[in-house]
Amino acid sequence: MKRSIPLWIAAVLVSLATSAAASDLGPDGIAGERHPGKFVWFDLATEDPAAARAFYAAVFGWRFHPADGAPAGYEIIEGRAGKIGGMFKRVRPQGASVGARWISLISVADAARAADFVKRNGGEVIVPPATIAGRGTHAVFRDTQGAVFGVIAASGGDPADDPVLDGEIFWVDLFARAPETAAQFYAGLAGYEATQATTESGRKRWLLATGEVARAGIVPMPPGKNGPGWMPYVLVSDVAETLRRAVAAGGKVVVAPRADLLDRNIAVIADPLGGTIGIVNWVTRVEPLR
Repeated sequence: MKRSIPLWIAAVLVSLATSAAASDLGPDGIAGERHPGKFVWFDLATEDPAAARAFYAAVFGWRFHPADGAPAGYEIIEGRAGKIGGMFKRVRPQGASVGARWISLISVADAARAADFVKRNGGEVIVPPATIAGRGTHAVFRDTQGAVFGVIAASGGDPADDPVLDGEIFWVDLFARAPETAAQFYAGLAGYEATQATTESGRKRWLLATGEVARAGIVPMPPGKNGPGWMPYVLVSDVAETLRRAVAAGGKVVVAPRADLLDRNIAVIADPLGGTIGIVNWVTRVEPLR
């Protein structure tokens, strides 16, 4: 049965698809450099941009600025090393429990080919491939289990696989009802090598890699989670201090640090509008690369 397109997704992404020429809507890429399967852009749709701006600046030190030629209200989010993604204003649909959502975008060589794969394999095309000046060609889909994500073939190339700095997106996890099925879907979509792994605490997860670089993970949905979805994680040097800043800035702790989760070095927070994002202190600082 065909599922309805979320109003917040449609309203946000139609704005981008109909934007005028812009020069700042894509990742800080290197011309000619391509890393299909790498998550290169993250969009935040929020009903209160001012509140989001204040929260993420206080917690991660992010900076926000309008993008030249972009739709009114679209802002670029920057971390220490450059652009992380963008932020849209949206109106909360009637009955929605939260007023913010993150959308994660995967680098692909051909967005039209990705759309064809999604349609042929039981997913849904929410926003068809559209070419945006200063960004490239992007599209937004819903996978076979209901998780929303995007793809982008960036006109300026992809960012290099450099080590991640504190305050930048470090990792992305998909919470799925059927992780193995999801792994097969995304392997076909983006050319990932999908392998199953077991954590030190005995949890099963799938890893998605390209070119021997781990790009993302797939984990079973925890009890009580509303639905499948992708969650980005920000690299931090001190989880406890980051949680303190998040609560002081009006956010909430969704998943507190636990001994069985990376030895208390990972947590999940929600911004004041309910947008969830993870934080992680990856002690070795070796991989994955961004």
